[in-house]
Parts: sequence; C-alpha cells; structure tokens
Amino acid sequence: MEIPALVREELGDEELRAGVPIGDEDVVCATPTRTLVYNAEGLLSDEGIDAFPHDADRLELSEGRRKTTFKLTYVDGTRSFSVPGDHTRDVLTLLLEGILGAHGVIADGESVVGAFRFSELTLVIAEQQLVRHIGATVWDDDFETYAYEDLTGLAFEEGSVATEVVISIDGRPQRIKTPRDDARLVEETLKKAVFEYYDVATLAELDRVVGLDEDDDKAPDGNDLTLGSDIDPLVTDAEVEDPPAEPATEPAAGTAVESTTPESASDQPEPQQTEQSVVDSNNDTTDEARSIDTDIGDSEMGAADRGDETLNLSADSDPDVATAEEVEELREQMGELSTAVKRQNQLLKKQHNAITELVEQLRTQ
Repeated sequence: MEIPALVREELGDEELRAGVPIGDEDVVCATPTRTLVYNAEGLLSDEGIDAFPHDADRLELSEGRRKTTFKLTYVDGTRSFSVPGDHTRDVLTLLLEGILGAHGVIADGESVVGAFRFSELTLVIAEQQLVRHIGATVWDDDFETYAYEDLTGLAFEEGSVATEVVISIDGRPQRIKTPRDDARLVEETLKKAVFEYYDVATLAELDRVVGLDEDDDKAPDGNDLTLGSDIDPLVTDAEVEDPPAEPATEPAAGTAVESTTPESASDQPEPQQTEQSVVDSNNDTTDEARSIDTDIGDSEMGAADRGDETLNLSADSDPDVATAEEVEELREQMGELSTAVKRQNQLLKKQHNAITELVEQLRTQ
C-alpha cells in the first residue's frame, strides 16, 4: 500500500504500524498513539487527514447499508469517521489494536489478529489473549480477557444456529456463542493465534501441550502433595495404572472419599485448625477454591464411577471370550479416570498453595 505524502508529513517521527485501503486512494493508518484517516481529493472534497487518539474511553459502531461510522468518546467530547461497509472489519481490527494497546489491555508490540462484532458481542483475538466485551458499545472499560498462557483446552461445538467457542482457562470452560455464518472465520482466526503461541499445528497437539503434558510438568507425581502438606492425593499413580485383578474391589472411589473426611483433618495440630477456620470464614478466595474443587471433584468422581461400572460389567463376562471392542472400551475408561484423577490432584495442589499463602499472610499481620 502506498502511503500518501500528507500522511507521511502527519506521522513525523511516529512509527506507522499498519494501514488499510478503504477505496480509491483513501486509507486508514495506525501509529501506536492514534489512527489517521486520509481522504484523497475528490470532485466534492479536498484532500485531508484526521487524527483520532487511541486514549478514547468508549468506542461505538453504527452500521448502515453502505457505510459504517466509528464514534469515539473522549473526556472532552466525541469524534467520528465513516468508512465503506465492506471495510468495517479491517478498520475495526486496526482501531481496537490501537485502543487496547493505549489502555494496557494488550502488551506493547502485541498485535490483534482479528476483531469481530456480533450484535452486542465484541470479540478481539490478539496474539497472547482473547478479549471479550458484551454491551451496546464496541468497547469500554467493562471487558474480560483470557490469556493463552492459562489455557487448558480449546474446542468448537457446532449448533444449528450458532457455534460455541469453548475456551478453558485453568480448567474452567468459558463458552462464547458466534453466529454460524462467521463461525468458521472466528475458529480459524483463534486457532491461528493460539497455535502460533504454543507452536503447534493441530488441536490434538494443543491438547497434548496444555492438557496431560502440562499436568505432568506441574505435578509429575500425585504423591508430591503429601510432602510438607496436609492434603493427600485422591488416588495414587499405582492405583490408576495398575488396577487390581478383581474390579469389584477397586478402592479408587473409596480412597478419594476417605482422604477428605473430617477424621483426617482432626489429626492436625489445633493452632493450624484455628488459622484454617479464620481463612475459611474471612477469605473469599479460599471459599472459591473449595467450590471449584467440589464441583470438579463431583464431575470427576462421576467419571470414576462410570469406569467402575464398566469394569464390573466386564468382570461378569468370560475373560476368555472378551472382544477387542470391550478391551478398547476398558482402556478408554481407564484413560478417562486417569485424566480425572490427575486434574483433581492439580486442583488440590492449587487449593493448598492458596490456603498456605493466606495463613502466612495472617501470621504476618
């Protein structure tokens, strides 16, 4: 794209980060601090350039049949400019990159891969995070961010009307609905950003990096929780990898219940119980950790129960005539149980670290 001489003069010493042609010789350019809208000389207008600083408090979008108007609100008033409708998404991406960078939402030098506006949902896919804003405005200070470094899963669930983006952050899934007509573009754009961040090429590779492999790096042995800790792992690796020959005596579910009973907690010294009760009654973070642990624990114990039922059903049949399909089903069930246990151990470890930190803070007060 050729940069008009008037734009070069307006830039001065500033860096030109990107530009979007919007028809004929008109262009929209962006620097780190402002967006420049250049209009070439026409039959009814003179050549001109307008600058829109990125420190706007609010951005609104009005789409018409042929043109889209961008309205920026500042402390001292509002300003707006219009572009042809078929260039809306490109200009929106350029403008939001500048605004989010100026407000510190994205890092210095971080680019926006794509920006989308669906009714009252704004979705910004950046190189290191996903930004979501819901409301009549395209952007203001009420938004949510999902950092790729905290990603534990990514999936896309197609429906008859919309496709849901399911992005899991620290084990908690967040669901974002996108219209079916634009779902493929959103999916490909988000994949591109996340895949480049983790240097993978497929969702299967991503799952291995942020899923089980990530768990192994953070907690290679579930028994690590017992070292200097008052929390025992739900199930040891031996119980997961080498189940007893008789499925009916499988102790995994029972062990998980016993390890968290009040009797186990009563063996701890009374001063620690006093500190723990203070943390439980006065700190919302501890309550939230316990809630997360309970919700996910119930779900994963359900997976363990299903594994037990499958083992019991297979035990009733003659092992000499077991089919390959039955063996594969058992293997899948045991894999699911192993994954659930490892995830539970990881969450317990996070909970314990949070409790330990809060107790330490109370001691220093």
